[in-house]
Amino acid sequence: MRRVRRWAKAFAAGMGLSAVIALPPLAAAPLETLAPGTLSVCMFATFPPFVGKSDAGAWEGSDVDYLKAFAAKMGLRFLPVEVADFDGLWLRPGAGACDIAASGIADLAARRQETGAAGVWSDHYYFVLRAFGVRKADAGKLSRAGDLEGKTIMVIAGSTADVDVRSRVANGHVPDVTIIGTSDDVENARRVRDASGDDGPFAFGSGLGTVQYLSRKMGLVPVWPHCMMTPDGKVRNEPFSFIVRAKSIGVAEALNAFIAATPYGAGRGQDACPDDGR
Repeated sequence: MRRVRRWAKAFAAGMGLSAVIALPPLAAAPLETLAPGTLSVCMFATFPPFVGKSDAGAWEGSDVDYLKAFAAKMGLRFLPVEVADFDGLWLRPGAGACDIAASGIADLAARRQETGAAGVWSDHYYFVLRAFGVRKADAGKLSRAGDLEGKTIMVIAGSTADVDVRSRVANGHVPDVTIIGTSDDVENARRVRDASGDDGPFAFGSGLGTVQYLSRKMGLVPVWPHCMMTPDGKVRNEPFSFIVRAKSIGVAEALNAFIAATPYGAGRGQDACPDDGR
């Protein structure tokens, strides 16, 4: 009888009768997670403001808050699973490390192919632009790929910032660019801030929100907002998705329903690509 009531409520809502019969909570359908009653989430700790840690070591950020709210809605305990490197983060759920991977993961065809059937990519919840953070004295010196000639750039290895800058340098035939891949955007920004003249990195590249956040903290300036370039020279918008372990039965469907019904804390971002002059 309980199942019949749930089906009747869902049917009524689909027919526009939600004012008559209330929608059931998302937690009505049982989910199969790695650990019963727990939603484990793989996260990369140095990608603020999406994911990061406070000085006291508490997880924070808009991805964290969003998935905590999802876990609460589903009646699950939220369990962070820290990963050391961003590259390959989207493969962790399929390998059984967690139920969901999060930390501003761009939905790229190559990553979906890597994930295969072991992971399910969620609907898009945010759109990001690329940008660079530079010192105030260099604020007018970077507005296109050609301005990177002779410069050293910091990025997270395997990130879309890494893909974007390498693609622009290669397709623009820009000589003498040093691209250093690390696993820490915070440290990248700090190294740019502390560089003296030409001794040290000129800029760090990341998502616009991350560049804005770290620039405010470290006295840098965000420059050149633009969409990502892929290795084939095409410029495209960049949506974020969560990746769900395929064997976590019902989680992907429930998460997509949550995304459709729940505004993301930082807004949807910008899905239109500005004309950046390459």
